[in-house]
Amino acid sequence: MQQFHTERDQKFINLAATLAEEFAPRAAKYDEDAAFPYENYARLRESGYTILTIPEELGGLGASLLQRVKAQERLAEGCGATSLAINMHFNVLGILIALWEKFKDPKVTAKIQRVAKERLICGGSGSEPDNSIILLRPRTVAKRVDGGWIINGRKIFSTQSIAIDLYFAEATWEDAPQGPTILTFFIPPRDTPGLVFKDDWNTMGMRASASRSSELKDAFIPDDTVVLQRSATKRSEISGVFLRAPFTIGAPYIGIAVAARNFVVEFMRDRPRYPLKKPMSYLPSVYNKVGEMDLLIETARAMMWKAAAEVEVENPRSWARKSVAARMVAIENSVKVVDLALRTVGGSSYFKKLPLERYFRDVRAGLFHPFDSDETLEFLGKSAFGIPMTEEDTGLL
Repeated sequence: MQQFHTERDQKFINLAATLAEEFAPRAAKYDEDAAFPYENYARLRESGYTILTIPEELGGLGASLLQRVKAQERLAEGCGATSLAINMHFNVLGILIALWEKFKDPKVTAKIQRVAKERLICGGSGSEPDNSIILLRPRTVAKRVDGGWIINGRKIFSTQSIAIDLYFAEATWEDAPQGPTILTFFIPPRDTPGLVFKDDWNTMGMRASASRSSELKDAFIPDDTVVLQRSATKRSEISGVFLRAPFTIGAPYIGIAVAARNFVVEFMRDRPRYPLKKPMSYLPSVYNKVGEMDLLIETARAMMWKAAAEVEVENPRSWARKSVAARMVAIENSVKVVDLALRTVGGSSYFKKLPLERYFRDVRAGLFHPFDSDETLEFLGKSAFGIPMTEEDTGLL
């Protein structure tokens, strides 16, 4: 459907569209080989897309959250794995930007300016195996030593791992003088002995995203790499810094859904079928499904775009409910759209010569990001009644 954007919105969408058109012809090969899209990343840097969300006063393009969501959706139409991977760069960079907005810490300011000037890629992971409260209590541990900390732990889903210039992670400093404390740190991965990325990303979908596991084994992090220390046991408003990252995941999956829908329209528009006198696009079983796809996409966009537009003006607690709901609808609807696309095209969609089977695999990755749909419904229901998510929930939101 026709969308209406501001002139500034359109500027960022056009940038993403140019890149998407370049990336689309390479997407199938990267997927087949499970190869990281280095060529795409070179263009992301060169075009300035990597500094999309950095404030203009710090050397970036100054895109709002809504503008980022719209651009990321458009980029994913060309290559879903690239859009998802660079989304993690924006998420990690967003932590630094949020800290800069709140504290104006010169150390954080310098890091962001360096990212902008050198077009660095930020990444890492907050996820850990078998840990459902990673923001409240990372199982990765920190031990205080002269000049910094020694870190031990394992992280999973370190997306775009082999391209990262600045690695983000968190660890719990259990014996801190002020009580158990969570450290947020950014380190150069290639200059940090003890940080290792595992070659373990062999998956059904998003194969080009290089979302490998990482391990910190007696890794030393200097004092100046720690950008935030927060209590592991007390309510802290700073946790709002981390709210936007889960929300933005919805955008790449909408883009994949749009790509699937658009492919179906072009593929079926003039497709003959004996003994029909008109193309298959005249069949109710075809055009009704396309109509359903459009409704699902527009519903997802409406919720995502509304939540993104209201992030700066709404209370963080109420926005958190709105954001997780929007992201869930975006992902669930996108999965339904791609499923409908395969059903509409029929048996041909099962072959790798068409992109639909790749869209089918890639879009399903959205189902596994935290919060998943079950966790989202639990959070929405419990928060409506003021019930903590877990016994250890100290007021994350």
